[in-house]
Amino acid sequence: MSASSVFSPRLLAAWIGAAILTFAASLYFGGGGGGEGRPDTIGPSAFSRSAIGYAGIAEILRRLDIPVTKSRYASPAKLGAGGVLVVAEPPLRSAAAVETLLKAPNVLLILPKWHGQASGRHKGWLADAELASPAEAALVLGLAVPESRVTRVAAAPGWSVDALRQTPSLDAPVQLVVSDRLRPIVGGADGMLLGELLDKQRRLWVLADPDVMENHGLGRDGNAAFSVALFEALLGGRSAGSGVVFDETVHGFVTAPASPLRLLFKFPFVIATALGALAVLLLLWATLRRFGAPETPPPPLDAGKRGLIENAASLLDFAGHRQVVVRRYVQATLREAAQRLHAPRGLADAALLDWLARVGEARGV
Repeated sequence: MSASSVFSPRLLAAWIGAAILTFAASLYFGGGGGGEGRPDTIGPSAFSRSAIGYAGIAEILRRLDIPVTKSRYASPAKLGAGGVLVVAEPPLRSAAAVETLLKAPNVLLILPKWHGQASGRHKGWLADAELASPAEAALVLGLAVPESRVTRVAAAPGWSVDALRQTPSLDAPVQLVVSDRLRPIVGGADGMLLGELLDKQRRLWVLADPDVMENHGLGRDGNAAFSVALFEALLGGRSAGSGVVFDETVHGFVTAPASPLRLLFKFPFVIATALGALAVLLLLWATLRRFGAPETPPPPLDAGKRGLIENAASLLDFAGHRQVVVRRYVQATLREAAQRLHAPRGLADAALLDWLARVGEARGV
């Protein structure tokens, strides 16, 4: 095998083409063309811009210079001193995760009220929304405050207790909480819209009706101000680094912490890992020893007259003296022939050619 032909031109072109296509694919998928963990645009999450989503209040808080985190893993660990963990309308399938999240020192639990159907015509919109069963909200409430119940009334009651001093606008039916364990922050004779549970070093606020904070409700009179006042009360005297953390793991947005080693084997970074491994294999292939006895390299210069003549011819050819060499060779041949035929001395080339021609005719050659 020759050292100059490790790969054939076709194989080399194929490898280059495959590398270009793979690199282009990695750029596409790495830039958002694919991958996992896309935000749910219709559910009750801080990623959602639908009517029942919480992207609106998250943006309002951000514009008020309140740090907002949309967490996909280890949400309690991201709370700074005095920070608030928001668990918004968790589904019943996430009950175990919710119980763990409720152990955080400062939690806002928002009870579920609506189920949305995605629109087939407009991405991120709802085609329809229907009321969830009060029993679903009661089960979620029971994870945090046992022996409590959820009720719905036809109209918003007068609030006999309003610690936030902001009156929200609510459409019927209004969802309220009735509990002896909760202290009313905003409530009336029919129940509490917002209640508080203090347990040792833990504070839990329960918002019974999510309409005041969901995207569709923020445009109604008083709801945005009520929501901001709620968070400011929970964040009271917040220190540097504290803010609002929306837990999105309960909505299915689960992402492992960014570990450099794990990222190497996770899409789309695994493409770069595969390219690097392939480059190493090709390098090893090109540099490993070949099978069989090594070929004997040719000597740099051939010995003998033949080698001497070939080397001299190569030098003359390289110098561009072909015409001079051919002319000298013809002249030497003519002189040798004239010498053997005993031609007269002193003849020039033209006269020598004429004399040889006459001799040839005379001898029938």
